[in-house]
Amino acid sequence: MIALPELVKENAVWYRELSAVDKEQLIEEFGELRENKAVGVRATMRGKINDATHTLKAIETEVLVPYLMFGE
Repeated sequence: MIALPELVKENAVWYRELSAVDKEQLIEEFGELRENKAVGVRATMRGKINDATHTLKAIETEVLVPYLMFGE
């Protein structure tokens, strides 16, 4: 695994040589990738299971905590 400072050092010259339009496009593409990673569909079964587990835990918390607090 490569550390972030090393990646920055390796790509700094390449980035500086990009035009302003290319830099803007690169930033937009990165933003889309981050957004898709945050809300995207998992490709592996393990990822899907983890998503389902976290969702069920959140639902359990939303339902169980008020029940335990108020008995309703």
